[in-house]
Amino acid sequence: MSQLRDPGVLIVAHGSRGKPKTVRLQLTDDAITWRTETRKKNSSGQHTSEIKLGKLHSVSLTNIMYVDVGKQTTALRRMENASVPESLCFSLLTKEGSLDLEANSPRERDALISCFSLVLDEVHAQNWRDIYRGPSNDMPSSFDEYDAETGMSSQR
Repeated sequence: MSQLRDPGVLIVAHGSRGKPKTVRLQLTDDAITWRTETRKKNSSGQHTSEIKLGKLHSVSLTNIMYVDVGKQTTALRRMENASVPESLCFSLLTKEGSLDLEANSPRERDALISCFSLVLDEVHAQNWRDIYRGPSNDMPSSFDEYDAETGMSSQR
């Protein structure tokens, strides 16, 4: 967790369009921040040691509902990402969207998932389902449409 806080981890972020980008993901006291990080090129097109930083993005930890493991989101299921192993992928889900990430190894992915899960458990003292559902307690489950007597789905 200390590495995630400072200096952060270099990881690949996937979007719903465009190419995946290397970003530095960092955990602060109350948010997740990330920005692209690329090496500058010299006049002959070779990479230099100088790093070019993109715009800083941030999501409050209170806005992150939960961590999705694997390739569950549209961005990670794109055809362009078919060769990316599921064992490297996870997403941080908010009500507005997701931050879809590809770790450098399965071990790193699992460590990051554990870290985010611990942090989110502290941030959301209440049950995550309550956060996801909001004030409504009568949200139907997918099992609600299954008729136990007939063993068939009921059409509503």
